[in-house]
Amino acid sequence: MREKEICDYEIASDVGNLKWFPKGRLVRDLLSDYVYNLVVEQGAMPIETPIFYDLENDAINTHAAKFGERQYKTDTKKNLMLRFACCFGAFRVMADSFLTWRNLPAKLYELSTYSFRFEKKGEVVGLKRLRAFTMPDFHSFCADVPASLEEFSKQTDMCIQTGVDLDVNYEVIFRATQDFFDENEDWMYSIGEKIGKPVLLEVLPERKHYWVCKIDFAAIDYLGRPIENPTVQIDVESGKRFDITYLGEDGEEHYPTILHCSPTGSIERVICSLLEKTAIELDEKAPMLPAWLSPVQVRVITVGESHKAFANELSNKISAANIRVDVDDRDESVGKKIRNAATEWIPYTFVVGDNEVESGNLTVTVRETGEKVDMNVDELIEVVKEATKGMPYRGLPLPKDISRRINFQ
Repeated sequence: MREKEICDYEIASDVGNLKWFPKGRLVRDLLSDYVYNLVVEQGAMPIETPIFYDLENDAINTHAAKFGERQYKTDTKKNLMLRFACCFGAFRVMADSFLTWRNLPAKLYELSTYSFRFEKKGEVVGLKRLRAFTMPDFHSFCADVPASLEEFSKQTDMCIQTGVDLDVNYEVIFRATQDFFDENEDWMYSIGEKIGKPVLLEVLPERKHYWVCKIDFAAIDYLGRPIENPTVQIDVESGKRFDITYLGEDGEEHYPTILHCSPTGSIERVICSLLEKTAIELDEKAPMLPAWLSPVQVRVITVGESHKAFANELSNKISAANIRVDVDDRDESVGKKIRNAATEWIPYTFVVGDNEVESGNLTVTVRETGEKVDMNVDELIEVVKEATKGMPYRGLPLPKDISRRINFQ
C-alpha cells in the first residue's frame, strides 16, 4: 500500500487511521461507485446519517454492548460512541418513518466514511484491520423471516458477483441457529449450491446474537488467512429494539425482519484482498489491479523533447474516451521509464519516438499478458474500453505529465 502510493499510517492520528494519497483515494472512490451501482439496482435508497451516537439511548446501548470493548468512545460530556456500522442511522430513519406492508421490502444504503471499531493495538495491521474504515452498509426491511429468505438469496447472488467482478476467490461459511436450520434446511442447501464449491456450515445450538442466519465470504491472503469481505445476515431483534413498525395487510402493527448486507465488505479490505491476490499469483503473472481500478490505465512514454507534442495529442484523444492516461515526459532514459511503468503496474504502455510520430502505429505492452501488440490509438482505446466495460470511471487524479507530480513517499 505504501509502494503503490495508495495510503499509509498517520502517526499524528490514532492507530488504525490511515492517510490516503490520490491514487488510493481514486481506488476507494471507484469501489464505492461500484457498490453504489450494485445496491441501487437492487432497489436501495441512499441515505447519510451521523457518525456519533448517544449511549444513553437504550436501544443503541443494548445493540452496541454486543461489540463490548470494541466500542470506540469519545471524551465529551455526553456518553458518545463512534458508530461501528450504519445500523444505528438506518434504524433511526426507519423508526421515524411510516411504513405499510406495501413498502416492503424497504431498502436503505449508506457508505460509511467512516465506521469505527476500537481494535486492539496489536491487532491493527495495514488494510486488513483498522479502527476507522469505509463500510458499504445495505439494510433491507422485510415483513418477516419467510419474506427475508428471497431477499437473502438475491443478496447472496450479489455478493457472489462481486467476487467475479473483482476476480477474487471467496471461501464461504454459512451459519444458522439450530431452530432456523431445522425450519429452513432445504433453503439453506439451495443457497449453498449457488456457491459452486464446498461451504463450511456452522449450526449454533441457540441464538446469542441479533441474527439467526448469516453467510460470510472471505478472500484468502498470501499466508492462507481469511480476509472477511461480503456478508448477509438475518436480524430478528433490531426491529423491535429500535421500535421500527409497519402497518400490515391485517391492519395491525408488526416489527420487520432486517437483512444486513455488505456486498463487498469494507472498501479497505477489498483493496487488501486485491493486493494479497497479486502476491499469491506472483509466480503465474505480473501483479496488477483490474484495469478499471488502475489509477493510471495507459502510459505514454516519450523518447525525447521533440516527441512530446505527439504524445500529448495521443493522450488527449485517449483521455477524451474516458480512459486515465498520463505522459512520462521526464528527462530520463526510455529504459528507466519503462521500468517505472512496470513498477506502477500500468496495464497498457507504449513509447512514442520518431517511428510512431511518422507512422501513427504503436507497440503497446499489455501488462496482463506480457505481450507487445501493434495497434493504432483507436484500437488501443477499443481494447481498454472492452477491458473496463460495465465498470465505474473517474478521471485521472494526478497531473497528466509525470514531471509535474509530487512524490508522496
